Amino acid sequence: MALRATLLITTCLFALGSCGVMGLVVGRSSGAGTAGLDAADAARYRLTEFPTQQAATFAEQYAMLCLTYSPDGASKRRDSLARYASSGVDPECGWSGEGTSKAVSAVWDGTSEKLAEYGDHGRYLGIQVRTDEGDLTTLTVPVYVKDLASGEGMRVAGDIGEMPMPGRANVPELDKDDEVVDTSLSQQLQEKVLPGYFEAWGASDSTAMARFTAPGATLSATAGLAGRLTGPKVGTAEALVPANVQDTKPYAYRAGQSVQVRVVVDWSEGESRIVRRAYRMTVVNTAQGWFIKDIRGGVLDAQGGRADSDEDNQPAEEDPGTGATDSASPSASASPSASTQSSKGKRPGKP
Repeated sequence: MALRATLLITTCLFALGSCGVMGLVVGRSSGAGTAGLDAADAARYRLTEFPTQQAATFAEQYAMLCLTYSPDGASKRRDSLARYASSGVDPECGWSGEGTSKAVSAVWDGTSEKLAEYGDHGRYLGIQVRTDEGDLTTLTVPVYVKDLASGEGMRVAGDIGEMPMPGRANVPELDKDDEVVDTSLSQQLQEKVLPGYFEAWGASDSTAMARFTAPGATLSATAGLAGRLTGPKVGTAEALVPANVQDTKPYAYRAGQSVQVRVVVDWSEGESRIVRRAYRMTVVNTAQGWFIKDIRGGVLDAQGGRADSDEDNQPAEEDPGTGATDSASPSASASPSASTQSSKGKRPGKP
């Protein structure tokens, strides 16, 4: 015990630079003197904090076993479950012995409720599990941890519960009243700049990318996909006019002016699959033309709402911004939002 306390203090000194004055408690164990950290120091150096991530991984493993079953593998499954659970837990994890199921993924959903009976040593953890048939459910797994400092001594301390998926709200529609799209620049980029850039970027061809990237371009803009996707076809591009340029006619971009661009690209994945990906890009104006400064993945849906239907029976939720209740009506389109619409490119009151 004394050695353990010495190692803990040494670790603290190396990790924190200085632990200050350490409080020690001297007790008795079989007549020999022992030393350890007192409760204040244990709390101060976060040695009593529940190791949530480790426990969540443990619960994920258990949930995978729980929702994977077949009569042929019943005995092996039972033995595997027993290595995780305490003695009174259902050895079959709720399975009746009939039918088959296979879990393909189990992920902690971020929820953690304290196990009052075990204080700091236990949590109810929510685990979302997907089966090979596409079903997705949430299991509540009670986990006990003996040693909070090391995360050792974990056990599933009770039977699981199956819970509904979290409620899903309507996504608010984006306010784009002040957005102006430069259709001329959009077409120029779509036809003369972006096809060559994405061809080089997809292949991580640094020599070819140099013809399209600006000095000081970000790592994302110059790294590329290393051939994971090929044959890019730029579907749409929308160049958004900066606020300080919107009142000029035609739009006058100074040297060094940056412009944000939304882009949708169709890629070939493998021999026969086509996948669509959306990007937010920054291009910069120079005397030699437009060059890529940055690229980031993902483009927001301007329409908002929801894409699922009433048949999904999702509970209604109140929008905290408007107080309106979500109606579960389907979205008219699930396509990326980067497609050009006829109403874009003008602001109210602008010709």
